[in-house]
Amino acid sequence: MGYDPNQPYGAGQQPPSSYGQPQPPYGQPPTQYNPPPAYGQQPYNPPSPDYMYAGAPPMPNYGQPQKKKSLRWLWITLAIVGGLLVLVCGGCAFASYAGIGYFAKTIAGPSLAVNSYYQDIKDQNYNQAYTYLDTSGTVQSQFVNASSFAQVGQAQDKVKGPVTSFSQTNISTDSTNGVNTANVTMSVTRNGTAYAVQLQLKEENGVWKITSFDTI
Repeated sequence: MGYDPNQPYGAGQQPPSSYGQPQPPYGQPPTQYNPPPAYGQQPYNPPSPDYMYAGAPPMPNYGQPQKKKSLRWLWITLAIVGGLLVLVCGGCAFASYAGIGYFAKTIAGPSLAVNSYYQDIKDQNYNQAYTYLDTSGTVQSQFVNASSFAQVGQAQDKVKGPVTSFSQTNISTDSTNGVNTANVTMSVTRNGTAYAVQLQLKEENGVWKITSFDTI
């Protein structure tokens, strides 16, 4: 039934609706009007409350911080290892010192004395060479003094020629009842000919002396 403007309102007629839209029954709120989107546009959808967009990085997990492990046992272990190294190194140092002392006393001492002695023989300095002999030293089982020793050395130079080179070929040591002794073999060269010399030594008041030798 159409609306007749000449009839009074309320005689079973509804007032005209806006833009030709039907009106809801009396007593109900009007329906909200949402205009359609413009041509070519997508309808706007509001973001979800959790804001989880595709491709977005996940939110960091701020949990409780982990407790640091105690380093007490590590330091205790390091201290034990360090103490053992100190003990071992101290023992090695003591052994090395003892070994060096033994070598210097039993090997280096007599070797140095004999080589110094023959250096003076090579230089024909017989008075200085005689200082390496014990006061009871013998040449070919005969006791000699400084003068007789020089005479024997000079005679050797005339007969066999002066000493041109020498070297130590063997050494042996012994310590009995606190007395240190040594036997040294030297190779001596005169006029291109080498021969062996046997010398016996003894430590006297910390100084090695030649007590006997078979030739010069």
